Amino acid sequence: MIIMGHRGAAALEPENTLLSIGRAIEFGVDAVEIDVRLNKDKEVVVIHDSTVDRTTDGMGPV
Repeated sequence: MIIMGHRGAAALEPENTLLSIGRAIEFGVDAVEIDVRLNKDKEVVVIHDSTVDRTTDGMGPV
């Protein structure tokens, strides 16, 4: 069985952050899954949603 940290340790720390990834590693996961996408300027960003509405105080597409 492989234990994977989904978006790091998203239940404990902000998802897809270095803090969350570090926490997952502390718990001994075998792997960490994060979400990578391109923003509107074609830059690589780490965010699950296609908008920033849920995870920031802003609104709109990534």
